[in-house]
Amino acid sequence: MNNHADYFRILLEEIEAGNGRSQRSLAKQLGIALGLTNLLLRQIIRRGWIRMVQIKPNRVVYLITPAGLAEKAQMSRDYLVYSARFYVSARDRLLEAFGALSEAWPTQDTPCRVAFYGAGEIAEIGYVCLHSTDLTLVGVVDETRGTPFFGLPVRRPHDLAKNQLAGVPFDRLVVMVLDNLADVERTLEVAAVPREAVFWLRDWRWANPVGTGRNAGGGVPFDRPNAVKSIGRDSRGTRTTRTARSSAR
Repeated sequence: MNNHADYFRILLEEIEAGNGRSQRSLAKQLGIALGLTNLLLRQIIRRGWIRMVQIKPNRVVYLITPAGLAEKAQMSRDYLVYSARFYVSARDRLLEAFGALSEAWPTQDTPCRVAFYGAGEIAEIGYVCLHSTDLTLVGVVDETRGTPFFGLPVRRPHDLAKNQLAGVPFDRLVVMVLDNLADVERTLEVAAVPREAVFWLRDWRWANPVGTGRNAGGGVPFDRPNAVKSIGRDSRGTRTTRTARSSAR
């Protein structure tokens, strides 16, 4: 979604909740600079969504207008639709990526132990997808997250050493971030993580084929049709893969 549209929606929500006491407090809620907050507020004042009321010579408060309430409701509906579509798209494409990773794993007797590099929204959707595969999540590394990831402690990049995260071995490190990949690659080189152990999602447009290219862990293009794979084992322990087209959009 457009970043300004997101900021407008959050600003209107905060002001409706009575948190429009100052630009500084609104900037803190949005996590953006004070100057950008000032610019956004002036734009939505011009659109008639909020009004500025001076309550003291050096103090103002921002109040939402009826037009602002209507606009916020529409933005909230649009955001929910976008979020649902993003989840479905990410889920289907991650299932395809995990299917490729599972099929490339040479040992059928033991599951592939994976660690996630990144603990954001993509990783959280990936965690849900893992339950449809025979992959096992053994660790998570993230540069900033301080809370546990579905019960797992979140480690820092300095906890990576070759094929281990804080002493726990993994078979594949799945890079669950799509930005600043050059920085991630440098971090993995410093940690001496083997290239063949790294599985890159890269971005939503392309990735190296599995087993080829500079990053032999590969990945899959994220612009393929929504092929949903369920990977598991039958009663005899043989790997099974079922592919189905997702009708959800």
